Amino acid sequence: MKRTVTYCTLFFLLSSGYVTELEASSRAVFDGGKSYFGQNLIQQPDTVSRDSIIYYSSDPTKPYLGVDTVNIHAAKKRAFLSLQQMMKGTNAGVYVQEPSGEPGTVKQNMLIRGLSRPIIGIEDVNKSKPLIVMNGIPLIDEQTLSYAIQNYSLQPIGAATNINSIFNLDNIESIHVLKDYSTTAIFGPRAANGVIYITTKNAKAGQRKISVNSHYGYATPSSVTTINAEFEKKFRKPFYTKYANEDQLAAYPAYLSDSSNVNFYGPSNWTDLYYKAKPLYDINGSLEGGSERANFRFFGNYAGDAGAADETNLNRYQAAFYLNMLPIKWLTISSMIQGTRLNRDRNRSITERLGETAYIPDLSTPLSPNKDMYGLYLSEYKKSLDENNITSLLGSFALNFAILKDLNFSPKLYLDYNENVRNVFWPSTLMSGNNYVSNYYGYNERMVFDNTLNYKYIIDTKSNVLVEAGFNYQSDKQKYNFIQGYKGPNDFIKVNVVEGDSQKSNYLKSVGFIPYYYQDRMDFRLASAYLRGTYTIDRTLKLAALIRRDGSSAVQSDNRWFTSFAFNGEYDFNSLLKIDRIAGLKLFASWGRLGNLPSTDIEAAGPQYGTELGWSSNKNVISYNGIGTITRPYQSGWIGYDIPWSYTDMFNAGVDFNLKDDKITSRLEFYNKDNKDVVFTVPTVAESGYQYERLSGMEVNNKGIDFTLNFNFPAAPDRLSWNSSFNIAYNTNQLKALPRGLQEIEIGNRKLAVGSRIDQFWVLKNQGIYDNDLDVPVSTDHKILTYKGTVMKSGDPRWEDTNGDFDINNKDRVLMGNYIPKFTGGFYNRFGWKKFDLSFLLYFNLKKDVINAQAARYFDFANQDEAHSLTSVRDITYWEKNFDEEAYPLYNPWSPVSPYQAEQDMFLEDASFVKLRNLTFGYDFTSMVKKSSTRFSKLYLYLSGSNLLTLTKYSGRDPELINFFGYDTGEGLRLPRTMVLGIKLDF
Repeated sequence: MKRTVTYCTLFFLLSSGYVTELEASSRAVFDGGKSYFGQNLIQQPDTVSRDSIIYYSSDPTKPYLGVDTVNIHAAKKRAFLSLQQMMKGTNAGVYVQEPSGEPGTVKQNMLIRGLSRPIIGIEDVNKSKPLIVMNGIPLIDEQTLSYAIQNYSLQPIGAATNINSIFNLDNIESIHVLKDYSTTAIFGPRAANGVIYITTKNAKAGQRKISVNSHYGYATPSSVTTINAEFEKKFRKPFYTKYANEDQLAAYPAYLSDSSNVNFYGPSNWTDLYYKAKPLYDINGSLEGGSERANFRFFGNYAGDAGAADETNLNRYQAAFYLNMLPIKWLTISSMIQGTRLNRDRNRSITERLGETAYIPDLSTPLSPNKDMYGLYLSEYKKSLDENNITSLLGSFALNFAILKDLNFSPKLYLDYNENVRNVFWPSTLMSGNNYVSNYYGYNERMVFDNTLNYKYIIDTKSNVLVEAGFNYQSDKQKYNFIQGYKGPNDFIKVNVVEGDSQKSNYLKSVGFIPYYYQDRMDFRLASAYLRGTYTIDRTLKLAALIRRDGSSAVQSDNRWFTSFAFNGEYDFNSLLKIDRIAGLKLFASWGRLGNLPSTDIEAAGPQYGTELGWSSNKNVISYNGIGTITRPYQSGWIGYDIPWSYTDMFNAGVDFNLKDDKITSRLEFYNKDNKDVVFTVPTVAESGYQYERLSGMEVNNKGIDFTLNFNFPAAPDRLSWNSSFNIAYNTNQLKALPRGLQEIEIGNRKLAVGSRIDQFWVLKNQGIYDNDLDVPVSTDHKILTYKGTVMKSGDPRWEDTNGDFDINNKDRVLMGNYIPKFTGGFYNRFGWKKFDLSFLLYFNLKKDVINAQAARYFDFANQDEAHSLTSVRDITYWEKNFDEEAYPLYNPWSPVSPYQAEQDMFLEDASFVKLRNLTFGYDFTSMVKKSSTRFSKLYLYLSGSNLLTLTKYSGRDPELINFFGYDTGEGLRLPRTMVLGIKLDF
C-alpha cells in the first residue's frame, strides 16, 4: 500500500518532532516479522501493527536517538503495566530490578550500563536511575526527602506507587535507549545515567480511524510448600537437644509448646486466603483524523493489574489528546496533554505496616497458619483504611518557525505534574491496642522552557554542516505534608480530626490522636545553554561536537556552573570496500563529559542544622529534656563548603554491520565510564562529634561490552518466516578512589575498598563447625580463638582467621560476590506461518550473587524470638518452606557469636537465572473480516503468557526477588504467572 507524503505533511511532521530529516544510517526495524533499512523515508508494511515511519533525526526538535530500540510490536502483547517490566531483556546494557511482584509498587528499578555509585541507602538507588523522557518532556522522579524522617527506609511514605506505570504500549510509537554521549549529551546533566526516550503515537493527516485494543486474563500464584508448627518443632528439636540449657528450655515459645493447638499444629491452609488467581485487563481505544492543516488524536485507557497474592491491585485510568496545526506555511503548532490516575491496593504486610508506624508491638507469637484464624485476622484488617492514589498530568506546547529555508526556531513549553496521596488508618486490634492514622499529600512539578535554533548549511551535493543552538530552563518543585497520629479515641474514628474553631488556641490541631507533623519542600532551578555542530559527507562520514554550560541551584553557590562537552564520529567503511552483500560496515566512537545533578538540595546549603536529638528508637521524637530543639547533623553527617559538581566521563566505540538483504544485522559496543567527584557519606573522626561527613572525591569506573545480533528471514505468506534478536551485555565496576585519599571505609555491613567492586558482599569465610571445645585453635602463646573478644566454643562456626590474630572480627571479613550481574540479556524469536505467529522471549542474568537472608533468619530463631525489631517480624509467609534445612551445619543458635548471621559465605548463593519471560501465540483474522465487512481494517487475536519458567541454582524463592542491596529477605511478593487473551481491532 503506497502513500504520498506532501510538502505540508512532511513540514508539519518535521516541526512537531515526529518526522525529521533522515541521516545517513542503516538500521533494521523489526515489526511483524519483517525488517527494513533506510536510506530515505521508510514505511513499514501493513502487518499486525499499524503503518509507521522511522527516521534518524538531526533536528533538535527531536534529537538523534540512536539505534537501540524496543520491539514495540512484540512488547505490547505482554501484560505489563510498568516501564521497568516492559524493558526486561529487550536491550543490551539495560538491567531491571524487580524485587517484588506487587502491582504498581515503587520497588522497581532500572540501570543503564551499571551502577554509578555504591548503594548504601534507598537514596543511592534514585541517584543511579536513568532519565525518562516522553515526547521531549524530561519526567520528574518521586522526591526522596521523606526518607529523612523515616526510621525504616523500606519504601517512601505516601502512596509508594511506581510513577512509571503511566505508560501504555498501545499508545507508544517507539522506545529508544540512549547510552552514550552522542545521544545523551543533548539532554544535559540529568542524562548522565542514560536516557529512556519514549515517543507516543501522534495525530496525523488522513481518514478518520478508530482502533480498539484489549486483553483479559489472570495472574496465577506460584506453587508453594506450606509448613506449620509441627515442622518448626521438628526443625528446632536437634538444636534444643544438643545445645539448650534449662533457661532456654523454659523460654520455649508458647505457640510451639502445645501440640494439640490446631491453630498452629493443624492444617497450614492460609494460602487459600493469601494466594488467589486474579484478573488482568486492559482496554484502550484511539480516534484520529484530520487534514494536513490540522489533525488530532484521542487516546483512552482503563487497565487493571491484580497481583496473585495478598489482594494487591493497581488500576489505571488514562486519557490523552494530541492536536497539531499548520495555520501558515512557516508556522507549525503542536500540543499534547495526558492525564493518568493510578489507584493501588497495597499489601497487608506486617513488616511494611510497622515500618511506617515505627511502633514495634509484642512479636513473640506469629500469625496462625490456619485459614480460619488467619481469616479472623483479615476480618480485623477490613476495619482499616489504606488509600493510595497518584494523579499525573503531562503537557507540551511547541511552535516551529521556518524562518528561512534551512533556518528553524522552535520554542517549547513542557509540564510534568503529579500528586501523591495516601490516607491510612489501622485499628487497635492490629496494633496491640494502639491505633494509628496518617495522611500524606505531596506533589512533584517540573516546568521546562526549551528553545532551539538550527541552521543547515549545504556545502555541496555531498556534504553539509548542521549548527544547532539551544537554551533550556527547568524549574522543579517538590513538596509534601505528612501527619501521623497514635492512640485515637476508638476504632470508629478513622480520620485525624482537628479543632475547627479559629478562636481556640488549638485551632487546626488534632483533638483525637497524638499527632506528629512533618513537611518539607525543595525548589530546583536548572539553566542550560548548548551549541552543537555536525558535519556530514555523503552519508559516509559524520563528525559532531557539542559544548554546553549548565547552572543548578542544587549545587553550592561557588560551584553553580559546569561545562560539559561531547565529541562523536562515524565512518562507513563499506564506501571503501564496496562489497555488494554488505549494506553497511560502520565504525563509530564518542567521548564526552556530563555533570551529575544532586537529587536533593541538601548539599547546596553547606553547614546546616537538623533535628537529631530524638529518642533512640524513634528519631522523630525530637527533644532535649522535653524541650524541642535543633542540632548540627551529628548522625546524618556534616556538610561543608567547596563541594563541586560530580561528573561522568565516558568513552564509547563500536561497529555496526548490516547485510544488503537485511537478513543479519549486528552491533558491538565497548564503553568505559568514570563517575568522578561523587559526593559520598563517609565515617569521620569521633572527636568531631559527627558520625559521618559528606565529601567529594569518590570515583567509580564501569566498563563493558554491549552486543546485539538480529536475524530476519521473511518468507512468502504460505512459508515459514523467522525473526530473532539476541542481546547480551557485560558490565564490571571498580572503585577507583575514595574521598581524602582513603583506601577503604566501613559503613554498617558494607565495606568499600579501592580497587574492588562496589557491589560486593563483606562476609566471613565459613569452613565448618567446631564439634568440641578442643577443636578451637590456640595460639603458641596460649590464646584461644575468639570472636570479637568472646571465646569460641563447641557448636560455633569455623570462620577463617584471615589475618592470623586469633580474633574473628571485621578485619577477617573478605569482599566476595556481586549482586549486580556481570552478564544480562535477552533472546527473542518470532515464527510466522500463513496467518499464525508464535514468539517467545528469554531473559537472563548471569554471574550474579545473593545473600539468602531469609534462610539465615529462620536458622537464627534464638535471636529472632527475643528481638524487638523490624527484622524479627514474622508475616504470614513465614509459614512457607523456602530453604533446605539440611544445607547448613547445626550450630549453637544461642551462642553469643551469632553463628547464623547472614554476612558469611555460607549464605552467599549463585543467583544466575534464565527465564521464559513471555510466550505468545497469535492469529491474524484481517483477511477474513475484510471479506465479510468493509468496516474493519484489522483483526488480530493472541494468547500470551509471562513468567512461565525459571532455570536457576538458587535455593530461595526466586532469584529476581532480591532487594537493591543484594539480600533476599523474603519480603517481596512472588512474581505471578500471567495468561491473557488479547484482541486488536481497527476500523
